[in-house]
Amino acid sequence: MGPVTEPTPAAPAPRVEQKGARLHPLTPFVKGWIVFVAVALALFNNEGLRENLKLAGIGLGAALVGGILLGTLSWWFTKWQLTDDAIRVDSGFLYRRTRIIRFDRIQAIDVAQPFVARLLGMAELRMDVAGGGKSDGKLSYFKYSEAVELRTLLLVRAKGEQVVQQQTQLDQQPEPEALLVVPTGRLLGATLLSSAVLGSAAALFWVIVGAMVFDFHVGLFAALPLLLGVVQPIWKQVVGNHGFTLSQTDHGLRTKRGLFDVQRQTIPPGRVQGLLITEPLIWRMLGWSRVELDIAGVAGGKEDGDNDNEGAQLLPVGERGEVNAVLGRVLPGFDLDAIELQRAPERAKWLRPIGWRYLAYGADEQVFVTTAGWVSRRTSIVLHHKTQSVRLAQGPIQRRLNLADVHIDTPQGPTNAVALHRSAEEAAWLTQAQAHQARQARQAIESTRPDQS
Repeated sequence: MGPVTEPTPAAPAPRVEQKGARLHPLTPFVKGWIVFVAVALALFNNEGLRENLKLAGIGLGAALVGGILLGTLSWWFTKWQLTDDAIRVDSGFLYRRTRIIRFDRIQAIDVAQPFVARLLGMAELRMDVAGGGKSDGKLSYFKYSEAVELRTLLLVRAKGEQVVQQQTQLDQQPEPEALLVVPTGRLLGATLLSSAVLGSAAALFWVIVGAMVFDFHVGLFAALPLLLGVVQPIWKQVVGNHGFTLSQTDHGLRTKRGLFDVQRQTIPPGRVQGLLITEPLIWRMLGWSRVELDIAGVAGGKEDGDNDNEGAQLLPVGERGEVNAVLGRVLPGFDLDAIELQRAPERAKWLRPIGWRYLAYGADEQVFVTTAGWVSRRTSIVLHHKTQSVRLAQGPIQRRLNLADVHIDTPQGPTNAVALHRSAEEAAWLTQAQAHQARQARQAIESTRPDQS
């Protein structure tokens, strides 16, 4: 009897990729209405077109038809589909782009309804993707009910059924009692007194004065960007942060803000990497500060065109007592005023003639703190166990002055902890001491975690 030959296993059937689905047909309108309004305003502001209404109507019609055509093409060539381990989005009719968002990289998913989308019963998904920006995790637009169903399905794939049930219970809970609400008047006042708005307003004033006094009308071309420098921060801060409310939940602090586009965000304490406290000059006189966070898994709070290093807002503007209370919520037992700060040596004034007095660093058992800036004071706070690396840097002029910088590296975000212009000997010691402190803090955190084996 001959040897028994095991049957050869059949080759797996080739995977057939499902046909992608398109987004809501009104997506081009929701995305492009603001462009049409801008074109209409530009045509209206043209004196020659105002006198020739027929030509203005033709231009407006051409803009409308062109916008509809481009938007329709973009919508037609944009498709999404679910695979075994990711959601795939194909877009672009001239240049094709494919985004593949793996389920295991999804940190959280929100269903958002911007103003126009809310009027039409539509919504978009905003996915926080580890290592990606917010624009990479956007998928818009769906019917609201479809967006909620897709969010649940994606969370099941990414987190599991049990986590989704817990999240659903959290979403169904009534709105928690507010810890604090930022008054709209304070938001408006803080925005008007910010350095960006004051600088743009002053430059706009002198452009208008120059045009009126010296008949220098060419300079009016600079008025539009300066005007935007005044209007845009007011719109972003006052409208975007309208009704800013901070609440405490079982899953961390929750923020709610926005007049037209209402946004909610839950901040789990364990994912906070660092904090940044910003105090512009005039704000300091009034006792106001802004607090931002670096959060693990969230590539800042950036939207298209925003600052890449903008983080999650914990408090857009608050008084000193409110800031200390909020810091205590994020870092239990933390007291910023109790940390002794070490100022930079006096010879640092050759590199920072005025601001050297405000360069300092300090630390306690929980965090490392740096301060810098005299026009806009920035206080960076980094948790020891969240430190990714510590490095020493020294430029050629610093070598002549026997100075060096110590960088405490953290994930990308607003926090930038650098002990600037320390003596070279102190910088070398601080580099070793902070690396040791970070290592001990990580070991202490790991020792308190339950055994996963």
